[in-house]
Amino acid sequence: MTELLWHFPTTAGALLFLLGCCVGSFISVIVYRLPLMRAHQERNSRFNLALPSSSCPHCGSAIKPQHNLPVGSYLWLRGRSACCSERISKRYLVTEIATGLLGVLVYLWLLNQQPDAHELAAGLLPSLLLVWWLVAITAMLWHSSKDTQALWQSLLWLGLIANLQRTSPALNEAILAVCTVYVSALLATTIQALMQRRNGSSAEQVSYLALGPSWHGLAALVAWFSWPGAEALSLGAAAGAIVAAFECRFAPKIGGAEVTGGWKPRAVQHGIAFAFSAAWLKAFTAG
Repeated sequence: MTELLWHFPTTAGALLFLLGCCVGSFISVIVYRLPLMRAHQERNSRFNLALPSSSCPHCGSAIKPQHNLPVGSYLWLRGRSACCSERISKRYLVTEIATGLLGVLVYLWLLNQQPDAHELAAGLLPSLLLVWWLVAITAMLWHSSKDTQALWQSLLWLGLIANLQRTSPALNEAILAVCTVYVSALLATTIQALMQRRNGSSAEQVSYLALGPSWHGLAALVAWFSWPGAEALSLGAAAGAIVAAFECRFAPKIGGAEVTGGWKPRAVQHGIAFAFSAAWLKAFTAG
């Protein structure tokens, strides 16, 4: 596999694109089902990423395997459902192609930056996982800012596992940084709750489970890169400000601010995703 990545970049890129398209198809499943899973959990009914099997959102008919292939099925069916001929959202096609292209771009970037085949192979898998997870989080943010919490938490654990292959100080710094973020989050939440109670309004219980997804996103960021540089944080803050301006300008017209949990969490989480990208580029450029 290492020799394929190093000596046959065209073949490796094509295979990564196909793999990325498959990952993009699964990301669409995650984006569609996570909010439904939360709703079904409130009703104590069984619903997860695997069950029930995929069905048409318009008529409820089961989707046949040949109609569920990434990119190819959409083009073959000309963007319409095979069972009821209703139009299929283009976001499925866009997500699959974008995920595939990002996988290829990550590979080509590392191929250009890494000095030998073994370092390329060692850096490719964690980089692909990071980028594809960020695609899933970004796609979810267009629908809900509340259902990203599980994705951020899983990305945090992936970051700590990725640090296992580095030196011991890197893992120790990552764990310390994660603890610092969560202690700061609990302190900030406690102060906010005390102020709300002093003003006579009700406040949520202060606990780890009550923390918003943005705090888990920050914890995931430091789990991967310990203490990100000022450049990454500045880019993230700028991106968050741009998203916030867009939300304030257009969300009231489309009803997005109320439906998806508010523009502030979405802006912050978009900013964290951009900070991830900047920190990753800096880490592998320096390497």
